Amino acid sequence: MNSPFALPHAFLLGLGGLLFGCGNVQPPPPGLSLVRIPEEVFADPADNVTTPERIELGRLLFFDPILSENRKIACSSCHHPDKAMSDGLPVGRALADPRGGDLTRSSPSLFDVRYQFAQFWDGRVSTLEDQALLPIENAQEMGSSIASALARVSSIADYQSRFAAAYGELTATSMARAIAAFGRSVIANDAPIDRYLRGDTAAMSPDAIAGFEVFFGKAHCSFCHYVPLFNGVEGPEFSATEFRVTGIPERGLMQLTKDIGREEVTRDPQHRHAFKTPTLRNVAKTAPYMHNGAFSTLEQVVDFYDQGAGTGQVYPVENIDSRLRTGALHLTAQEKRQLVVFLTEGLTDLSKLPQVPARVPSGLPIPSAAK
Repeated sequence: MNSPFALPHAFLLGLGGLLFGCGNVQPPPPGLSLVRIPEEVFADPADNVTTPERIELGRLLFFDPILSENRKIACSSCHHPDKAMSDGLPVGRALADPRGGDLTRSSPSLFDVRYQFAQFWDGRVSTLEDQALLPIENAQEMGSSIASALARVSSIADYQSRFAAAYGELTATSMARAIAAFGRSVIANDAPIDRYLRGDTAAMSPDAIAGFEVFFGKAHCSFCHYVPLFNGVEGPEFSATEFRVTGIPERGLMQLTKDIGREEVTRDPQHRHAFKTPTLRNVAKTAPYMHNGAFSTLEQVVDFYDQGAGTGQVYPVENIDSRLRTGALHLTAQEKRQLVVFLTEGLTDLSKLPQVPARVPSGLPIPSAAK
């Protein structure tokens, strides 16, 4: 039987408390809820309304290495469909650096980037349009300049005609808008959990449903990964992306990450080691985890938070997020297993996984995922 009253007890109690039990929280605006993706909040920008032509143009640019100085690196090199729009590496590769090496942070999946108010791990820009061209100018990522990339794209007749049809002109701004339009099309909002929240009690297995109970209840996952987006944008307001200090270690070391995170942007010491709360959609497909790939498996992530995150480690985390100051969760082995089942089964949706073009307008070979 399809009934919303079959939702987990902890979720229903939390939902009631959020909407009606807290004096400082107002009921959501008409049409907004905690069981439906708030599409109206994340509408397209007025100057970049999505059209099929704009998405396709952005897709071609995304997979075309013409944007890089050496004509071998595309956006898809680090955000590839084969890796659920990530790259499967602990941190990104410095593909444009002739010396090789690594970047300092992981390449996050692009799924559901439209449902965020901040981009990059440190939130240095707000919009996909602002983010789109920055890798071109990064000496380690694409190693070029916007002017040079624009000149290369402008020299190709196919791009000229596509830009004329989609935006009326080929400029750096329209190039950024096209890539952003494609990014907004990469969504994962028809996962089993979405159907379950709409009342389809058969959408998830009993273990996944029990795992959702743990997620929303004893494990406190929903304190930071908010339903229904499962990222750091909290409803019912859906007004800001949250950044958290959770005490992530250096990969392979029992010491606090050296990456200062959000503080690099805000210059506020309270933001030291704070990072954007990422989406958990398709999380089972995008290992390793955290800004530095500190954990290789979901089981390791669950163990870390079960220990109390940063408060449960041998190293101190002076500004740990208040939500994590209560210490260990004391999850049972079964609760951990069911939580991983929910994360794997309930949040996976590859129905909108982009397809690699058969060819790109430049005629250059389309790169495979970084290795």
